[in-house]
Amino acid sequence: MEVSDLRTFMAVMEKGSISHAAKSLNRVPSGVTARIMQMEEDLGVQLFLREKKRLLPTARGQTLYAYARRIIVLMDEAELCVKGMEPGGRLRIGALESAAAARLPEVLARLHAEYPNIELELVIGTSRSLYDDILENKLDAVFVVDAPVDDRLERVAAFEERLVLIATNGHPPIHTPDDIGRKAVLAFQGGCAYRNRVINWFRAYGWEPQHIVELASYHAIVGGVIAGMGVGVVPASVLDLCRTDGMLSVHALEHPLGSAVTELVWRKGMASANVAAVRRCLASCEAPKGK
Repeated sequence: MEVSDLRTFMAVMEKGSISHAAKSLNRVPSGVTARIMQMEEDLGVQLFLREKKRLLPTARGQTLYAYARRIIVLMDEAELCVKGMEPGGRLRIGALESAAAARLPEVLARLHAEYPNIELELVIGTSRSLYDDILENKLDAVFVVDAPVDDRLERVAAFEERLVLIATNGHPPIHTPDDIGRKAVLAFQGGCAYRNRVINWFRAYGWEPQHIVELASYHAIVGGVIAGMGVGVVPASVLDLCRTDGMLSVHALEHPLGSAVTELVWRKGMASANVAAVRRCLASCEAPKGK
């Protein structure tokens, strides 16, 4: 097998179909199919079960994938060393939706201007999903909040967020969960660091949220609050991007949990030239102040 074979195989594993893998590799599906079939013939094993248009990895395929990831990581690392650690090639960055929308545009614009040879891929997720992705080498670096202490990771503070509670216009001041009562809390799905923080804020006062409504974006949370669905929790920086026209009341989360530091995190020993370039751009941009 060649390295290109492994990259093709990994694309099929990660994308779940020949057509999606072909698109990510800028190849025709027939070429990807032929490469996978040739690998199976060379190895003498079946790597995928074919069910209609779906490909399900076999146990042998899963085993090969684990080794392929390690091999590709080593190959990429070797290539960077041989090239003198010059920034360039694919850079896979993960970020929270709020960071991608409100904090990163200036940083990534500078990265594009100063390092045009970097091919940036931006993935949006929750802190939990991004933490899992960085450990599995699916991403090169991530911007996350409350990543667990882990000897396998290195990190640097990127910027601070101030969490606020939003309610309908005219809502009485919110100082403790008593002021929310039985209203629903609008937040992201499980794995969101900000959702976990507001739950812990409730618990700090001996409360549990009566009902959590999971929404897929901050714009949806803002819209849901305006519609009277409940009280939302958002980073203050996100509100600058939303047109609310005076339809919301904003309440600071008056607790240490209301201040959250977003960190840039990467695998220990995997600080590539591209990650170093992100750090330089991050340092050279004046970080917006948390509200």
